[in-house]
Amino acid sequence: MLQALISVTSRKHQWMAAALLAALALALVAGGAASPARAQEPADSPRTIQVTGFGSASGAPDVALVQLGVQLFETDLGTAVANANATMEAVIAALVEQGIAREDIRTTNFSIYQESGMPQPLGAEGAQPPMRYVVNNMVEVKVRDLDQISAVLQAALDAGANNVYGLTFGLDDAAALEAEARTLAVEDARARAEALAGAFGLEVGDPISIREGADTGISPRIMEAGFGGAGPVISEGQLSVSMQVTVTFEIAPAAAS
Repeated sequence: MLQALISVTSRKHQWMAAALLAALALALVAGGAASPARAQEPADSPRTIQVTGFGSASGAPDVALVQLGVQLFETDLGTAVANANATMEAVIAALVEQGIAREDIRTTNFSIYQESGMPQPLGAEGAQPPMRYVVNNMVEVKVRDLDQISAVLQAALDAGANNVYGLTFGLDDAAALEAEARTLAVEDARARAEALAGAFGLEVGDPISIREGADTGISPRIMEAGFGGAGPVISEGQLSVSMQVTVTFEIAPAAAS
């Protein structure tokens, strides 16, 4: 009985050893088969240089945006809202008379809140001032004829607007300036690449990849506003559009002269 048990155990060990040797041989074969595939990969990849070019183009704005509003104070809520509505209707009518299209007038804020009256001077006698309501009604106006901007603002003030802020200038269509700025950015990228490569005795080849980065937007160079006797004095100045491109170029040793 003991000899039979030893014989069975011995055969089990032999079977496990054979299975282990088979698995090891399979792994070696698989590793050997993969080696030629790796050997067929390119020995070296092309040498490259990556640079970022910047371009900027300027032009006159062709549109202006301004926030106009009415702020009224009343002790009665109904009176406050009615007066604010009537004043804003008069402001909008004055804007339309100046040639502003109704679709270019957009309400941006309407708010009502309550605040206490002005505090009494120290030592003064009598009842505290009543609470009052504050009504704000704001519109954003797009002015497409910049020669009219001063007249538009003055008309709004004459009609009862007592809040004017956020005057900005922009471009209705910035595609032309963006294209010019992009071309300048590409030229700048190649010039930078050639300067860097030339410092190492190399030449710039074809671009391998081109990526346009986020532009820095449209920024004003000059914008002034003042109020004179004949109406606001406005100077729109110019706007600048900036673009950037990141380019990867092939490089190679410079040809012998």
